Amino acid sequence: MRNSSVDRHSSPTSKSNAGGRRRIMIWLLSLAAFGSWAIFTFFSQGMIMADRNEQLIQKEKQKQAATQTEQQLQTEVNRLKDPEYIGEIARSKYGLYKPEETPIIGDQK
Repeated sequence: MRNSSVDRHSSPTSKSNAGGRRRIMIWLLSLAAFGSWAIFTFFSQGMIMADRNEQLIQKEKQKQAATQTEQQLQTEVNRLKDPEYIGEIARSKYGLYKPEETPIIGDQK
């Protein structure tokens, strides 16, 4: 009789321990799954941010080059508004002179 009462007491505790262990294992597995997802997301977003940062740097270099080109063109436009500069271009590139000017041509060999 004592033997049967001991069996009754050991059986329920082993079943309750098995349920508790199962819950702990499920909790640990879900925690591990969430942790893995979080780590994966962290590194993938870091890689995306690095790519975007490189793209930003390239775009800034392109913007700087475009700004410099714009400044050069604006300077050229302002110079083209000066009549003396236009006369200089006409003389040097096209060989055009004012009627009262005499061109000086260097030695031709």
